[in-house]
Order: sequence, then C-alpha cells, then structure tokens
Amino acid sequence: MPLVRLVVIFWALPILMLLGCQRHRPIVLSTFRTSLEGRTEGQRHNALKAVRAINGAVIPPNETFSFNSRVGSWTRERGFVRAPVSLGGVLVPSWGGGVCQVSTTLYVAALLAGLEVSERHSHAVAPSYVPTGMDAAVAYGVADLKLRNPFQFPVQVRCMVEGNQIVCQVIGLMTSKQERERKRIRFQLKRELVSPMQVRLWRLHFYDGKLVRRELCNESSYLQSQ
Repeated sequence: MPLVRLVVIFWALPILMLLGCQRHRPIVLSTFRTSLEGRTEGQRHNALKAVRAINGAVIPPNETFSFNSRVGSWTRERGFVRAPVSLGGVLVPSWGGGVCQVSTTLYVAALLAGLEVSERHSHAVAPSYVPTGMDAAVAYGVADLKLRNPFQFPVQVRCMVEGNQIVCQVIGLMTSKQERERKRIRFQLKRELVSPMQVRLWRLHFYDGKLVRRELCNESSYLQSQ
C-alpha cells in the first residue's frame, strides 16, 4: 500500500472510530491567524513543533482538550530550543519560547467556534501578534490552555503554518441535521477597554442573525513593556 495512503488512513482512523458508521461532514467552524513577522528563528522553530503537535487533535463531545498534554514538555531532548520569552516585560531566552503564539491562535479560534474555555492565562505583557485580551499564555506544568467541546458532535483542531502566518481552525464533524442547525449560530468577539492596561473580552452569541447573549470571556490586566 502506498505510503501516502497509509498516512491518510492513520490520520483519519481516530475520527472514523469515533464517528462509527454515521455520515458526518467536516465543517469549518472558525479560522484565526497570527503573523510570524519579526519572530526569531528559535521562536519559529518552537512554534512549528507546537503546531505539528496539536494538528489533528479530536475533541469528543463533552470532553476537554489540554494544550500542554498534547504538546508535552518543552525540553531540548524533545527538540525544543531556547528562544526569547517575555518575563515581566523583559525578553530572556528560555526553552520553548514562541509556543505561546500557537496557544493564543488556538484560543481565539476556539472562542469563535463556540468551544468552552476551562483554563486560560494572560501574559504579563501583552504580546504584539494579537490584540490585547486575546492572548493565551502557556507554561508546561504551570499554565495550560484547556478547551471543552460542549457540542453533540466531535470537533477537530487543524493547525498549520501558511507563509508567514500560524493558522488554526476548528472543524465540526457533523451530520446533515447538525450542519443545518449550526448555520443559524454565529460567534463574534468584542474587546472593551477598561483602562490603558486592562481589557475585557466578550463573546457575542448570534442566532438567526440576532444577538441572544453576551458572555464575558476574560478580564486581563497587563504591565507596560520595558
């Protein structure tokens, strides 16, 4: 059997086992991108490793995804390198620098898809690759990003690097009936500036084009960059 075919079967097997014999279609629920412009070679290297680790992850209904469990520890033995991270606004080299851009990109994609966020942390200093309040800092063993699938269908994380951008998508694996219902639902994010260094992030829920709910996602405070 050709190698390409084997890879496709291996990648799709968890989904096929999860869905059984029902006919499900992959539907893009959300897409979010962040730019790699200005990132160092080490940050790009670590980000790419995290991208590859989370790509293809399937979250069954009512189950929770852990970013740290999926990516693992950021050690030299596992192929990560030292790269700049912000500690109190000061850039210092540390193992896995750059991984937070992947967790941030996934965080926003998850919010736009309607996933629940059970754990999220802000950076001490707001990163430049995303609007304030929309970041998600991670540190293995210390701070995680955890996402829960509240839907009656499984979702899949797709993450890749396209040109100079990290792209995260959340894919719903739905029946035709679920797809028709989902088309009536839309999510939108809105930032509210509380003070120059404090922001609230709201998720707006729309049904048939009408706003039906405002949900507070987080309220984040940041230090000024040095």
